[in-house]
This record gives sequence, C-alpha cells and structure tokens, in this order.
Amino acid sequence: MNYLKQLQAFRDYQLFETKLSSGQVSLYYALLQVNNKCAWIDWFDVSNQMLETLSGLSRQGINKNRNVLMQLGLINFKSNGKQKATSYSICKLYDEESVQSSLHSSVHNSLHTSLHSSVHNSSTITKHKHKQNKTNNTSHDSKPAKRVYDSDDINLKLANYLLTKIRERNSNIYPADSKNPPDTQKWANDIRLMHERDARSYDDIKRIIEWCQQDSFWQNNILSASKLRKQFGKLIDKADAPNNFNGNKGGRKPLYDLPY
Repeated sequence: MNYLKQLQAFRDYQLFETKLSSGQVSLYYALLQVNNKCAWIDWFDVSNQMLETLSGLSRQGINKNRNVLMQLGLINFKSNGKQKATSYSICKLYDEESVQSSLHSSVHNSLHTSLHSSVHNSSTITKHKHKQNKTNNTSHDSKPAKRVYDSDDINLKLANYLLTKIRERNSNIYPADSKNPPDTQKWANDIRLMHERDARSYDDIKRIIEWCQQDSFWQNNILSASKLRKQFGKLIDKADAPNNFNGNKGGRKPLYDLPY
C-alpha cells in the first residue's frame, strides 16, 4: 500500500463521501501510523493502550469509533481474546489503474485546452481568463466543513480544562452564565494544531495549562487556547527552568485524570 496515496484517498473520502467525527479521524490516522511501521502487512496487532496514546481517545472512544470505521468499510478488526492485542486491517481506498488513468486524462485534457486556446483571438482568451478567475474566486470563497469535536475527544477535554482553570482563578473572566461563552470547539481545534503541527504532547499541554494559570504574570495573558499555542515555547521553557513548577515535574497527573 502506498502511504501517500492512501492518505490522499482518505482525505477525498472525507470531502466527498462521508463526514467523519474528529474521534474517527484520529483513530484512523493512528491505525495508518501503526500499519506504516509494520510495512503495510494485511493484518497487524495493536493494543488499546497504544491506540489511546496515538489517538488521544479513551478506551470507550476507541471501541465506539472503530465500529463506525468498520461499518463504513474503512477498516476491519477482530478480537484475539482478553489480554491480547486486537488485529486490524486497513481497507485500500485507491486503485492503481484509476490513478494512472486519471493522470493520463488530466494531462491529455490540459494539452488539448492549451492547443485550443492558442487559436482563439485575444477577446476569447480574455473571456476565458475572466471566467476562470470567477471560478477560482468562488472556489476560494467556499469553506471546508467545520470539524466538530466529540465530548470524549482529548482536544475538547483539554480546551474545557483550560476554561475550568481560568474560571477557578477568576470567575469573572468567563462567567458560567454568560450569553457569549468562549467557543471551546475553536479552542479544541487550537489544541489539536498544537499537538499535530507543533508536535506538543498532550501531557505537556495539560502541564503547561496548569502552570500558566498559577504563574502571576502568565495567568493574566493566557486566556484562550490560541494564546496558549502562540506562547507555548516561552511557557514550557520557563516552566522547565530549575526550581520551577513547584518542583513537581515528576508528579504530573496523567491525562486520564482530567476532571470530566
């Protein structure tokens, strides 16, 4: 299986076939990552504990989302009994012949269009460019579907954890009865970007949330997940400095101790 082609086919599936939840997407990417490490064998074994670490989902979230992925024909799995890792198989989403045919057709059509355009007068070319620009503008204006984070998604849990810590310190910043509460879905997306794009571990994100809301300076400056992401480099450097974080680096709470 070709990793890049499978990834592209999965993204196309999300856009044109079925809208998946963030938990289903996270689990699928985790399985792809493990299968890639296993050299794309047909069936591979992986424990729930490893999938929890890679996807950020709970055990219940893994069981729920893998059933959906199997029903959609994206994966297969089978239990090997208690105390044994589950076996998984990823269904191939692309066809080699279709990929080659699509590429040939695309090149042929592009060449035909170029030759056809060259024999038109400048007026026709101008109209064509105007139409093309209008199409491109319409394409740019259309926005992709907004991702929705499930209640058991680790990104949303950490977003709510940050909000809770801010309210514990000062309940007037984000009153619980406010008519315009902060958008925790947007906060969850910032948390996800911190993890996926900035390579920040969920444990470090949780730790820095706790630390910054205890620091007399940063507690007044980190009031959203976007600010947390922007300043994360400075925050973790300061938190990891000698004699910082109350000398409790070894006593961090694991992620499954989040208060929800």
